[in-house]
Amino acid sequence: MVSSIGGVDPNLLLSDADSPVEGGTSLYDLDSPASNLYSSYPNFCYPGSGDNTFSSCLFTTLYEEDEFRELCCRMEGSPMTSPEIDRSFHDVYPTRPTIYHVLRMFDSIRGFHQGYLDLSGRHPDRYYALQSQWNRYLSHFLNLETEILTCEELNAIGIPNGYHVVHDTRHWRLFQTKWRIPHSTSYAQLLKCTQRVLREIKRRPVPNFQKIRLTDLPAEVLDNIVKFAPTPHAKLLACTCRLLNEISQRHIFRSWQMKLQVPSEISPFNAEYSSFNLPTVAEYCRKDLVKNADFLAKTPHISHRIRKLVVFDEWWVRRRAHPHENNPFVLGMDFYKSVNQTLGLALRCASKLSTLVLQNLELSLELCRRISEISTLHTLDLHLCRIPRSVRKRLAVDSVPLSSQISNLHIYMDSGFQETHSQWYSLLLCPQIRTLSVVQFGEGAFPTLDTSIWVKCRLTALERFSLDNVDYGDLVELMQFLGNNKTSIAHLTHFKLHMDWGIPDSEVLTLLLALEGAPLEVLVLEGLAEAEFALFARIASQYPDLVALTLIRRQNHNQHQNKLVIWPHASWEYASYLRGFKVLRHFCWNFLTEYWDATPTLLLAFEGGFPSPSENRVLEYDPSDDLPYFLDSHWMALPFAAYCPTLLSFSLMDRTIDMACCITRDLKNGRTILTPKYYPLHSFNSWDSKQWNTTSFHWPLLLPCKYS
Repeated sequence: MVSSIGGVDPNLLLSDADSPVEGGTSLYDLDSPASNLYSSYPNFCYPGSGDNTFSSCLFTTLYEEDEFRELCCRMEGSPMTSPEIDRSFHDVYPTRPTIYHVLRMFDSIRGFHQGYLDLSGRHPDRYYALQSQWNRYLSHFLNLETEILTCEELNAIGIPNGYHVVHDTRHWRLFQTKWRIPHSTSYAQLLKCTQRVLREIKRRPVPNFQKIRLTDLPAEVLDNIVKFAPTPHAKLLACTCRLLNEISQRHIFRSWQMKLQVPSEISPFNAEYSSFNLPTVAEYCRKDLVKNADFLAKTPHISHRIRKLVVFDEWWVRRRAHPHENNPFVLGMDFYKSVNQTLGLALRCASKLSTLVLQNLELSLELCRRISEISTLHTLDLHLCRIPRSVRKRLAVDSVPLSSQISNLHIYMDSGFQETHSQWYSLLLCPQIRTLSVVQFGEGAFPTLDTSIWVKCRLTALERFSLDNVDYGDLVELMQFLGNNKTSIAHLTHFKLHMDWGIPDSEVLTLLLALEGAPLEVLVLEGLAEAEFALFARIASQYPDLVALTLIRRQNHNQHQNKLVIWPHASWEYASYLRGFKVLRHFCWNFLTEYWDATPTLLLAFEGGFPSPSENRVLEYDPSDDLPYFLDSHWMALPFAAYCPTLLSFSLMDRTIDMACCITRDLKNGRTILTPKYYPLHSFNSWDSKQWNTTSFHWPLLLPCKYS
């Protein structure tokens, strides 16, 4: 039977089940693109973000990213540059026939009725404009001249197996041209997508408009939202309205990266036999760096928002990785003179910079001057940098402008590269630092420093000091300097020493003698080889006002990490030495209690015969619901809490904080209450553990402060 109609019946379009149209697939099945904006991160970068494309594409509407990737595939092998592809995408590509136009309309209509929220918002004005477009589309679609043909084959009970739709070819081509639908799309696929939209409208006839907007929140809340959002999401939020753009730009451009990059195609191995002309490649890389700096100079509204600048020289890294004499990565002095001028331009543009990270760079005299001119700079990170001999001589005679505004100095050295040892001279460049962190990589020894550095060094404002695997010779000279210059430790409140190899107690006692007189509040010693009672007694007698104490032992020469180890004596034998502390609140160590040891909970369970939950017996202890009986290392905190009434936390270190036990006392009967948490999160503690036991390379930052 054949039924001819002038258009498709809307009741047919609103059928509850998908009709068996020809092909059996829909547009969604054919293209299967993401149906919402957050399906993937936008392919976008700013200059300095690590990508040299300088692309300015932000995808703020449905399927826009799919369209862009499709264009990139079409342009693959084309000589067009990335900016040209961007312009093609915004100017030319939207006029091309593509199924994404109608898919965007379909999903937007469904989103209003289902209550989806995208970056454009569900506002009445937007819906009315979208509804007008949808009504025109539906009218044209229903006016297509079609006819429905039933299948001649019958099923087992004599009913036709289905039907299929036949449309007028000429009218269908006109419809495709009007709505920019590609010729590869069939009528059946479009029919199936239209059915989905109509079923959604029937299920929820009233659109769900927004009653409250994101911008109705206080500005402080919006600032925190953008602060914790991933950078791609923050960039998208910046494209929605002026308010969110102003808030987002403060965080999007807070950090900026400048890299003298080596193309990934150039390997550091056998580079002398490479087909690339390395000097020419280096010149192009330098021009990219200049382009980055020029961008900052031409966009002051961006450069003034930068708070952290990271500068990285990959060519010097490749130079270090090439041990041969005829090193092809060695660049001339004129080349680096131009690079330093470029970096100086960038530092002048970033006038509100607070953190500067220099990696594998040479601190030339020009660069030192530019650093001293940034009044807002308070943190300087030097990663494997080098200070040339000419600058070191000038620093020794006070002929270099000092950076007295810097209060946080972090130095990273590698004993495999002797020139990084010269970074010690940055102590002369930054005489008013409040926090100092020195980290050494590698196993070799450094040459002895020139005594002039310790003669000129002052460090009169130093409050927090962290040493990580420093060379033993440097450690001895540094301790001698601190011992002979008591003004350098007059404000020292935090001290941390981390060594991968164990240090004898005698050397630790010598170190403590050099720090005698310092008003220490936090002491961290990681790498004790012996950890005898004499060390505990010395710490308690010399620093009775400690607030936090962390002691980590190395069991043997093969252990280099902060893992749980066996200590020389029982845990309760160390507890009595805590009576010498007056205000100690936090104690942490890496004392190992094997799970098969007879711990208090296990003994009580043993005496009770290990009753099963089904037996009507009551144990004489109150086990925690989330702790098995062999996880009760927190009980060793009881004697420490008894000898030190001010103790608030007792922690075990196993690479990080493995167990944190909060200690409280009942005001009525004085009973000690332990609240343990194994593998704790930071939110579990009411205190900030980084303030008393930093597991990173440096203490939390401090702002500049003037001392009289």
